[in-house]
Amino acid sequence: GEIALGKNIRMGFITWEGYNYEDAMLISEELVREDVFTSMHIEEYECEARDTKLGPEEITRDIPNVSDDALKDVDDRGIIRIGAEVRSGDILVGKVTPKGETELTAEERLLRAIFGEKAREVRDTSLRVPHGEPGIIV
Repeated sequence: GEIALGKNIRMGFITWEGYNYEDAMLISEELVREDVFTSMHIEEYECEARDTKLGPEEITRDIPNVSDDALKDVDDRGIIRIGAEVRSGDILVGKVTPKGETELTAEERLLRAIFGEKAREVRDTSLRVPHGEPGIIV
């Protein structure tokens, strides 16, 4: 047609011993090597630090109860570095929100003893990679 946007290729479709259930499609290795059918999708995510009733939110790398391994690609300002490979749940922007005083559980008392006052007064509200959207930061 006049607005044909696709590409034509030759491909093989093979059934296994004629049973029609173990099928395969064969394409040239060159198509894969040259990224002929590779597409790029760019998603933009935003994160705001707001003022709450308990105090301002803070964008930071200092997040309680988060391992150093989870922060390996996050810079000192709390923002992921360009070129980092990310998977679902990885931190894009580290953010903490003040939380009010409540009765401490045994786990919270332990975390408070390990991490100090910081673990008690803020909670992790970081921007994370959504489920099913791995990628590379550009």
